[in-house]
Amino acid sequence: MWARMLLVLVCVSGALVGCAKDPILITAENRSLLKSPPFYSAHGSIPKFYYASRGEQTTAFLGGLLFSLLFLPVAMAMENSHDDLAGLYRLENPGLKIEEDLTRRIVKEYDLKDIRPNEVGGSWSEPEDLKRRFSQGLFLEVRSDQWGLQPSSWSQFHVVLKSSARLVSVQDAKEIWYDTCTSEKIDGERDPKLEDLKAKDGELLKTMVKEATEACANELWQKLQMVAMPK
Repeated sequence: MWARMLLVLVCVSGALVGCAKDPILITAENRSLLKSPPFYSAHGSIPKFYYASRGEQTTAFLGGLLFSLLFLPVAMAMENSHDDLAGLYRLENPGLKIEEDLTRRIVKEYDLKDIRPNEVGGSWSEPEDLKRRFSQGLFLEVRSDQWGLQPSSWSQFHVVLKSSARLVSVQDAKEIWYDTCTSEKIDGERDPKLEDLKAKDGELLKTMVKEATEACANELWQKLQMVAMPK
């Protein structure tokens, strides 16, 4: 029983990779659905932009899962004590930018005409709910699962972005494609310090988030091309 409870806790915390949802690949019979009009697109709500120092990460690791459970309010207060970098420097929503990028590429690739972007926001919608609301068509949803700064050293940071995207055949109330992307570029000694990221109204931070967003969009597009347009 304790082993099962521990597995659930680890899955909920996102620490176990095996708990992640597996990709859904477009089958040959579903490729025609990519041209099924109208084309809708949406992005989910954005999570908090997270960052922690190497010291905080080390403390959390040594504390272990039990410490985290016992002192969760304290841990949350420590995290909330950080500046809201996303709001402070007006960082663009990566989910929105990825949605716009994938929409542009899909529309161009399949010469779609009836485009209805940003019809729905928030979290993943149930395929049956989409069918009741829209009756037919193809629905693209993008979600940013994690974004923030990870320490490269005791004083240097790099940007991490993890996002996911899916395509839903509305009339069939079925996911026909789902995949994820991760952007984490580590330059070691060349990674900036926090004060460098904050300088000039967060200019460098904005650039690094933009680059991570573009890399994630490219990764998702390449994965979609591999299954939707195989050579």
